[in-house]
Amino acid sequence: MRAVSILLALAIPAALAACEENPPADAADMAQQTPAELAQTTDAPAPVPGPAQVQSTIDWDAARNARASSDVTDAAVRTMSVTGQQEAPEVPVLLPSGVVRAQNAAPPALVTTEDGYFATYKTPKFDAIVNGTKNAFTTGAEAAPDAKSQMYFSLTDGGAQISFSRFGADYLVEFECRQIDGDESCITEDEAKQFVDSLFVAQTR
Repeated sequence: MRAVSILLALAIPAALAACEENPPADAADMAQQTPAELAQTTDAPAPVPGPAQVQSTIDWDAARNARASSDVTDAAVRTMSVTGQQEAPEVPVLLPSGVVRAQNAAPPALVTTEDGYFATYKTPKFDAIVNGTKNAFTTGAEAAPDAKSQMYFSLTDGGAQISFSRFGADYLVEFECRQIDGDESCITEDEAKQFVDSLFVAQTR
């Protein structure tokens, strides 16, 4: 047994030396390949495709009818500053009415973007940012009905947010708390829904 062990001890270094002198064909070929060629031959995992982005079809007739039937006359809308594109946004502009603004706060600001808009309101408890977009992400599942009751509320770091669809467009309201050292959020789900219920059609195409 001792002789066998000694022979094995001698054979292993010899085999390793032979491997170093005569590397496998695959290793030798890879050593001669450029980084670009190696990248093509490496079995890298295929990227996982994300959800497809689609453009929503806006029901402008319904938006115009809602604006015509609304009796909201908010002074904050008349003093709102608008920046961005000169044309009306790509989606109906929904703005809150009856919002109590923070003392000495600047007038609400609306910024138009390539796919919609966002508007900022400063209140004593939080800053509310209303986002509207015509772009949506689809996962292949059937879309939820376009109704006011379809609201999705969630807490975030330092605030909360609520999303919904209306007139074919997607909207998100973000609430950023002015004080975040409390045990509870500065806004509850019921208060967020009340904020959404106050939104009215301020501008259409």
